[in-house]
Amino acid sequence: MCAPVEPAAPALSFSIAPGGCLALLGDRAADLSRLLDTLAGHLPRVAGRILLDGRDVTARPAGHRGLGLFSARDPLFAHLTVRRNLAFPLEARRMARPAVAARVDAVLALLGLDGRASSRPRVLTPQDEWRARLGRLLVFAPSVLLLDDPFAGLERVDRVAMRRLLARVARAQGLTLLLTTGDREDALLLGDAIGVLSGRALLQIGGAAELFDRPACDRVATGFGDANALTGRVAWVEDDLASVRLASGARVEAMAGQGLAGDMLCTLCVRPDRIATLFPAGRPGADDDGEDTLPAVLAGLHHMGDHIRLRFRLEDGQEVLVRRPPAQNLTGLVAGRAARLAWQPAHAVAFPFRGEMR
Repeated sequence: MCAPVEPAAPALSFSIAPGGCLALLGDRAADLSRLLDTLAGHLPRVAGRILLDGRDVTARPAGHRGLGLFSARDPLFAHLTVRRNLAFPLEARRMARPAVAARVDAVLALLGLDGRASSRPRVLTPQDEWRARLGRLLVFAPSVLLLDDPFAGLERVDRVAMRRLLARVARAQGLTLLLTTGDREDALLLGDAIGVLSGRALLQIGGAAELFDRPACDRVATGFGDANALTGRVAWVEDDLASVRLASGARVEAMAGQGLAGDMLCTLCVRPDRIATLFPAGRPGADDDGEDTLPAVLAGLHHMGDHIRLRFRLEDGQEVLVRRPPAQNLTGLVAGRAARLAWQPAHAVAFPFRGEMR
């Protein structure tokens, strides 16, 4: 668990199950780095405690907490071979040479670097350089790895390969991971749980399904779930259901977020893959008998390979994105085509407008 790194920062509190991975997805890389530096002991904390297997390690100096920090800010020594880079931190601690050699050999084998042990960093591929930096950390055998945007700077193919390697090594070694990243795909593929941050504020922690389907606020819905955000006013709230009059004048229903009340301004969030589309035949306005549907006009269409991206414009000028499977028939779908949009109330959430919560 940890506390704010500065007095003005909101407190952060979280836990990670042994052998699990918590991915913190944030929009400010500097704040994420600062958090990990504080946990590792390189920066002073303001308050709170850091517990490892129930032991309070808060007062221990950096390097003696059982936490290993992996960061692109710590490059390899250019004048040393891969083997010597891995051995250096152990030798600096005066570990016996036979023990150093055995530990380095084991890590080189684990990471597939046996054939690159005599190479210097300047001739390494990006993947081998990344493996060597990870190996330099693993020689210490930390039980928890603090991963500071670990794949930053890697090309797509290298990023995918190193993500798989990290997952495989973590499983093989029983490592616990705290990953910070600005890439949602990293968080989804590696995190057993995901924490969504806005600046230094931790908005929600949960599994991917919970964050997608039950976001705690509009910032999680839009920032993590790519939801459309529509402004409206609440007509009524009954149990968990809300009726909302949108700025376009259309009335729709959604689940009521915490704190929502009648006559309150709200932000209605609905994901692009949860919206149904109907393209009425004939003149615009035909088949307009659905009170809970939104009249719209198709403004654009793009085939994205794994889905079709449809962009609609509502009567008040707001735009709504819709995603459809690539097998959908696109015949007759051209810009300017009249449409109606709808969704199940359970697939949308209305949150108090942020201005109403101040």
